[in-house]
Amino acid sequence: MSLAQLKQEAVELSPAQQSELIAVLASIQVGEDDELRAELTRKIDVTTSANWVRLDDLQKRWAN
Repeated sequence: MSLAQLKQEAVELSPAQQSELIAVLASIQVGEDDELRAELTRKIDVTTSANWVRLDDLQKRWAN
């Protein structure tokens, strides 16, 4: 499957499935950083949108 196909499939996922996919990708991205993984998991599990983390904020954090 090409990256373009993966992107299209991701667009077609439900919001809950997209959140799960983001969690998997974040886990891969952070590798062995258990503390960061726990923090991301806690934030992903929050159902109140006021407490959600924006993807661009995560990307900025990963860049550091």
